Amino acid sequence: GGWSSICNKLLGKMSMFDAMKHAVHSVFKETVESVTSVSHVSQFREKGVLTPEEFVAAGDMLVYKCPSWSWEAGDPSKAKDYLPKNKQYLITRNVPCHQRVAALGESVREIAMEDAEDEEWTYTQTLGAVWLENGQDF
Repeated sequence: GGWSSICNKLLGKMSMFDAMKHAVHSVFKETVESVTSVSHVSQFREKGVLTPEEFVAAGDMLVYKCPSWSWEAGDPSKAKDYLPKNKQYLITRNVPCHQRVAALGESVREIAMEDAEDEEWTYTQTLGAVWLENGQDF
């Protein structure tokens, strides 16, 4: 591991400066976590910090109320022992995004069709409609 492996993993996705900032933050975070203990006394009102129990309860509510969210177990070597093994972090999927909608707009297929009166008209069908017809979620 070390700095070089962290930077090499990140370089394909971000600038060298951003990769270095991320690496420094990761080392700082790991250091702080190694010398501090996890509090099981609520400090949410005073500091805005959740206990592991509050985090799991809030996550459970989020997953219940918003089906795009789900719990993930993640990499077992990075698991935190104060969280349930199957609830290490929350992830959201299939959330509409203006950028993705714009990208879908570029993928529009136009099909020329004639109606009963022999007038030509254009039917526009997005990938989203195709996915829905095929029973896929996007």
